[in-house]
Amino acid sequence: MLEIVEITGLSEQGKSKPYLCRGEDERLYYVKGQNATSSSRCREWIVGHLARAFGLPVPPFCLVNVSPELLAETPDEWQNIGAGVAFASAKQDGYQWFELGFVDSVERQLRRDLVMFDWWVRNQDREENNTNLLWESVSKSLLVIDFDTSFDESFFPTFFLNYHVFSRDWEDVSGDCLLRADYQQRFSTALAVLNEACDNLPLGWMNGSTSSDGELSLDVVRTVLGRCETHDQLWRVE
Repeated sequence: MLEIVEITGLSEQGKSKPYLCRGEDERLYYVKGQNATSSSRCREWIVGHLARAFGLPVPPFCLVNVSPELLAETPDEWQNIGAGVAFASAKQDGYQWFELGFVDSVERQLRRDLVMFDWWVRNQDREENNTNLLWESVSKSLLVIDFDTSFDESFFPTFFLNYHVFSRDWEDVSGDCLLRADYQQRFSTALAVLNEACDNLPLGWMNGSTSSDGELSLDVVRTVLGRCETHDQLWRVE
């Protein structure tokens, strides 16, 4: 596990406000420790693996350790990162926050992939005013970040379809039976990494069965993702 050797401060972007930290490999990482809930860290870890298996462009991510010794040297206002295992996403130089004006510059296939993937994992926190995407304008390269609200039990399909940054691409898929079948197959293929991702979660990050006090359960994860096996459940808009 990668060791964090320096905590440099809070990120300026993103609602979850991760800490920017330096790893022992000299790279910079956005780190979510105890300043984020264990369930949000679970979501980042699990859905990050699913997104990568599905083929979405996600920055490299890993588990890192913040030592008690490093925490003791950290300013008081940053102490809530906590000591112990945390989730980290590698900082990507040259990228900026994705704005609505860039939408038409993103390849249609990638727009479709992302709106369909977010629909599958029930992540509605990729709105027009908070895209949770990064953009590199020279190469027109997109990076997908922040899956910490996935498996949302209060997911509202209508809200998602009205406000997702790539919502207009939903109808291309939902109205085409061949595209729907293709996405269901791709979801099922990506699902193969779920067990490995869950097996490598730190102890205590996830409940084994039912949800309680905002914690995430494996039952909820499997129920949400299992919709890809049933046509009516995956495409139902209510």
